[in-house]
Amino acid sequence: MAAPTMYLLNLPNEILLCIANSLDQARDFLALACLNRAANNLFLDSLYRFNVRRQRSSSLFWGVRRGKLEFVEMMLRDYQADANTIDGRSRTPIFYAIRNKNETMIRTLLFDKRADIDWQDRRGQTPLVYAIASNLLSTASLLLDFNPCLNIRDAKNRSAIWYSIALCDENLVQVLLERGSDIRTPDYKRFSPSSLAIAKEIPKITRLLLLHSDPNLRMTLLENVTIRNRLLHQAVQASLLDVISLLVAHGADPNSKNGDGQSLLHQATKNGDREVVQQLLAHEEISINATDRQSCTALHLAAEYGCTSVAKCLLAKCGIDTNARDNYGRTAFHIAAEYGNTSITELLLAYGAVDINAPDAKGATALCSAADLKRTVVALQILAEDDVDVNVVGQTGRTALHHAARTRNIQIACVLLANDDLDPNKPPPLFYAASEGHVEVVRRLLRFDTIDINQQFGTCSPLCVASKMGHPEITRLLLEHTTPPDINLKTYMGDTALSLAAYRGHLAIIKLLLKGSGLDVTATDNFGDTALCKAARNGHEEVVKRLNRDTGANCTSDVERAIEAASNCKIALDLEGHLNEEGNFCTWP
Repeated sequence: MAAPTMYLLNLPNEILLCIANSLDQARDFLALACLNRAANNLFLDSLYRFNVRRQRSSSLFWGVRRGKLEFVEMMLRDYQADANTIDGRSRTPIFYAIRNKNETMIRTLLFDKRADIDWQDRRGQTPLVYAIASNLLSTASLLLDFNPCLNIRDAKNRSAIWYSIALCDENLVQVLLERGSDIRTPDYKRFSPSSLAIAKEIPKITRLLLLHSDPNLRMTLLENVTIRNRLLHQAVQASLLDVISLLVAHGADPNSKNGDGQSLLHQATKNGDREVVQQLLAHEEISINATDRQSCTALHLAAEYGCTSVAKCLLAKCGIDTNARDNYGRTAFHIAAEYGNTSITELLLAYGAVDINAPDAKGATALCSAADLKRTVVALQILAEDDVDVNVVGQTGRTALHHAARTRNIQIACVLLANDDLDPNKPPPLFYAASEGHVEVVRRLLRFDTIDINQQFGTCSPLCVASKMGHPEITRLLLEHTTPPDINLKTYMGDTALSLAAYRGHLAIIKLLLKGSGLDVTATDNFGDTALCKAARNGHEEVVKRLNRDTGANCTSDVERAIEAASNCKIALDLEGHLNEEGNFCTWP
C-alpha cells in the first residue's frame, strides 16, 4: 500500500515559521511566499523582517524607486526599517526620492526621526546639495523645511549656496543667506560664492552677497579691504559696472594691481572694454599713467591690441603721457606701428602731442619699425607728416630706407626716395637691395644723382654682393649706370665681383662682368687665387671654359695653379689644352 503523500503547506504554521526562520536567502523566503495566497500571508511578514535584519532594509530602495508610498510607510512604521540604509554610492533612500521629485515620499522618509537629512554620499553631497546641484530647486525648498545644515561641503568644497549661485537662483540665494550660509570659503578652484557670482556676471546676486552681513564676523564683504580689492578686479574682468561702482564707493582701490603689476585700467583696456574704462577714468584718484612690470601704460596696451575706442577715452583724460616708454624704449606710437594698428596711429597723429621720431632702446623709430615689418599703411601715414625724419639710423646702422630695400617694399621705398630730405647713402640701402635681389628698389635708387654706387657695408660693395648672390639683372643695372662701379673693388678677403661669381658658378654674371671695361681677370684674393682658380676648384666647368676664352686671361702661372686646384679631371684636361708645347698659355678660337 503506497505511503500517504505529505505536502509542505499541510504542516502546522508553527513548524512552517520555524523552517522559514532558519532560511538565510531572501529568494527562499520569496519562493515560499509565492506558493499560494495562504503562504503569502504567512511568510511575507518573515520576509520583511528578514530584509530589515539581514539585508539592511534594502527594500526601502525598491519602494522609493517605484513610488510605493504605503509600502515605505509600513516598513518604517511596522518593521523599523533603517531610513539611513545606503547603496553602493553611499546614498540613502532620500536621494532617490529627490531624484524622482516625489515630495510626498521625501516627507515620509524625513518624518522618520532616525532619518539623517545631512547624510553625505560618496561625493560628499548632502540631500540638499544633491538637490540643488541637480537643479531640483523646488525639492531643495522642501528640504529647507527640515532644517538641514547649510554649510556642509562636498568633495569639491562646494556648499548649497555655491550651487544656488551657479544656477542663478536669486530667491534661493536670499533664503540661504538669511539662514546663515557661509559665503567666504572658496571651492577647490579657489572660487568663493562671491567670486562665482561675479564670474557668472549676475549683478543682483553679487550685490546680495556683498551687502550681506556675516552673523559670525558681524561685517560685510565690503568692509574687508583685501576681499573688496580682489572682487573689484574680478568685476572689471566681468564688466559688471554696478558692482564696480559699489565696490569703489565702499573704498576699493581703483589703482590696485594684479600679480602682473597691471592696474584695473590695464585690464579693462586689454579687454577692449570702453564702458569700464570710462567708469574707471571718472574717478579722480585713477592713475592714467600707471605702468605694469614691462613699464607699459594703458595706452601702450590699447596701441598693441588695437582698441581704438578705448584709446580715445584715454587720450581725452587730462594728464596722459602719450610719449611714455616701456622697458624697450617704445612709446604707444611705436607699438601701434609695429602691430600695424592704423586706426591707433591715425588717432595718435591727430592728437598732436606724439613724438613720431622718438627712437626706441635700439635707436629705431616708428617709421623704421613700420618699414621693417612691412606695415605699409602705417609707414605712409608717418611719411605724410611734415616733421618726419627719414634719415634716423638705429643701433644696427639701418634707416627706414634700408628696411624698405631689404623687405622689397617698393611703395615705401618710392615715397622715401621722393622725400627731399632723404640721404640715400646713409646707411647703404643700395647694398641691401642688391643683396636681396630687389631689382625695382635698385632701379629707383640708381636714379639718384648723388647715389654712391660703391657704397660699402662690411667692405663689400653692391656689385660684389649682387655677383655673389647671383642677381644678374641687378649686376647689369649697376654696370650700366652713368657712373659705373669700380669693377675691381675688393672685399676684405681680396675677392672681386668676378671671383665671387666664379666661386658660386654664376655664369650669366661672369659674362656681364667680362664685358665691363677695365676688368682685371687675373686679380688674386688674399690667398693668391684668381677667379679661374676658384671656378676650377669648385667644379664650375662652364665658367672655366668662358674665362679661358677671354683674352685677358693669359697668365700661364694662373692656369697652372688652376690645374692643380681643379676638382675633376675634365676641368684639368681642358685647362692643360690651353698650354702649348712650350708651356705658354694660348686661347682657343
